Amino acid sequence: MNALIVGCGKVGTELARTLVNDGHNVSVVDTNEKTLASVSEAIDIFPVPGNGADINTLRDAGIDTADIFIAVSPSDELNLLACLVAGSVSERLKTIARVRNPLYSKETDFLKSKLGLSKIINPELAAAAEIYKLLQFPALSRIDTFAEERAAIFTMSVTAGQSIEGKSLQEIGSETDYNILVCAVERNGEVTIPSGSFVLNDGDEISVVASMSQMKMFLQTLGLRSESAKSCLITGGGTIAYYLTDMLLKSRRQVRLIEINEGRCGMLSEAFPEAEIIHGDGTDKSFLLKQGLKYVDAFVPLTGIDEENIISATYAKNVSEAKVITKINRTDLNDVMDELHIDSAVFPKLICADSIAQYVRAQSMGLGGHVETLYRYLDNRLEILELIANDDPELTDIPLMELGSRLKDNVLIACIIRGDSFIIPSGKNVIRKGDSVIVVTTHSGISSLHEILA
Repeated sequence: MNALIVGCGKVGTELARTLVNDGHNVSVVDTNEKTLASVSEAIDIFPVPGNGADINTLRDAGIDTADIFIAVSPSDELNLLACLVAGSVSERLKTIARVRNPLYSKETDFLKSKLGLSKIINPELAAAAEIYKLLQFPALSRIDTFAEERAAIFTMSVTAGQSIEGKSLQEIGSETDYNILVCAVERNGEVTIPSGSFVLNDGDEISVVASMSQMKMFLQTLGLRSESAKSCLITGGGTIAYYLTDMLLKSRRQVRLIEINEGRCGMLSEAFPEAEIIHGDGTDKSFLLKQGLKYVDAFVPLTGIDEENIISATYAKNVSEAKVITKINRTDLNDVMDELHIDSAVFPKLICADSIAQYVRAQSMGLGGHVETLYRYLDNRLEILELIANDDPELTDIPLMELGSRLKDNVLIACIIRGDSFIIPSGKNVIRKGDSVIVVTTHSGISSLHEILA
């Protein structure tokens, strides 16, 4: 497919890299020629300097032959205008706008309808939703869902003394009745899609597929926290904090939010009278202690400075038992977060790029694309996809024991969702037309179930 991106910031760059890696032709428009040149040296894109809402600039970038148009500049208004201009060129063109302002986010359906947008993406809202999910399951470092939340893939650390430590996956399966599957393991920086003989060690980071109910039971058996965080201390009153506070209050959680800007404190107090909004420096350690850091269930630093968030999160891990989740803007800090052993880090720009990449993959298959959900794990070295099975005689109604030898290396069929049934497949199971199939793989760019065959 031919993709045209307006905006060459961190999101635009990450998205361009993702789409190029998936085999698409990508043009990027931005007013900053220096930034464009830098990105084009690292990624095989067609750089076009100029205003993304100018029709002549867009024509220079190939709008007439583009299949998908994505506006992710820093300005919501420019993104919406650019999509409107681009959509006037071709009715078949799919247009996506990044919109971050909470005011606009309440009008998503109206904007899509009136401006003819195919999709609106809000990285801050998505990041807040990600943090909210993690607060429901504090023992996990990451959780994602499939098939309208009937199934989940979650990540957790194996620690010494746990009942699964030192045992093979086959042993764990034979000793329990849980319908779960360990689908990936990260050990010493290496990612493995394990077989049944794989033995779990202290320090392994495992990714597990399960139904939501089975996941909760599994965590309880390991003695891990399965109840949601009831009280939350947030530092930084930006857009993500706004969305997160709204979600927490609606679920009757206690929220204490520290913001250094007095004017912003006033706005937040008016918006959320049920929350405790505190004017102060959320990076001051003694101030955090006075605000109850040692006693809250969760601590979420969300300031606009990554380094401040990391320092606060590290301090909180040392002085409290709180679940610590932070937001990081710079994607190159992913490895640093692993070394610091902070519970969870959320990267809004990666969430945004993955969401758009999922949509593009579905569109690349034509009408009714087969990619329902796409997640990238372990520094983009692993992909977990929800793919819809069509009537493919090479795949459907064939026992998986027969199909296995024809799969690509490093491809695992992790589960099959058929109506209300959640199936961790054995060799006797088959894939049927219409099934949601969860596939775990180290390959990138898979857009249909047929592509898992060698």
